[in-house]
Amino acid sequence: MHPIERLRYVARSRGAPPEVLVGESAAALVSFRGDPAGMVAACRRIVDRQLECGPLWWLCSRILCGLDPLADARDAMAEFETDPTPGRLAAALDALGPDEPVPYLVPVLAAGGGRALVDADDAVAVPDALARGEAVWLVAGVGRVLPAETFAALERRRDQRGDPYDEQYGVIAVDPVTAVVRPGGVLAAARVDRSPDCAVAAELFRLAG
Repeated sequence: MHPIERLRYVARSRGAPPEVLVGESAAALVSFRGDPAGMVAACRRIVDRQLECGPLWWLCSRILCGLDPLADARDAMAEFETDPTPGRLAAALDALGPDEPVPYLVPVLAAGGGRALVDADDAVAVPDALARGEAVWLVAGVGRVLPAETFAALERRRDQRGDPYDEQYGVIAVDPVTAVVRPGGVLAAARVDRSPDCAVAAELFRLAG
């Protein structure tokens, strides 16, 4: 498939699994490795069409901040495909005592700066669960935790476009939750922002055009 066709596929595939979007985007972006301006434009176009997909912001940030787009894309894909987070979650659940209730699990689409983008139903359910005294664990695998500046740019772009599609998602505060499951294990909520998954790629903060 031609790289431009791959980009069009990513743009049209709203709601597609991150695994598909990241794979297609990585394959398309490496074709711009000799064209820095084209690479920046392509990355902006990708995140503008898939704002809610944290791993795409992560992938583009990795490539734009690196020295070798091809190697960076390959490394990112390898890291994404071998994400240990599901295994960490399973081990943490297995370690719960017999009298401990299973926590309310919330998949994270993207997070940063003490905030997390989640499914709209979860955004409503989390405050209610916490008010009832239930444990709430966010699940944030590889590519989901972004620098605070990057997540703020994501939120600004969502506010600017006013797309009804965005109503499928909501933003919650991370600090009140019980824990966050990451590739390195289960962390206290306050520790999550200390180690974002990528550097800040300020090139992404401008709208595509």
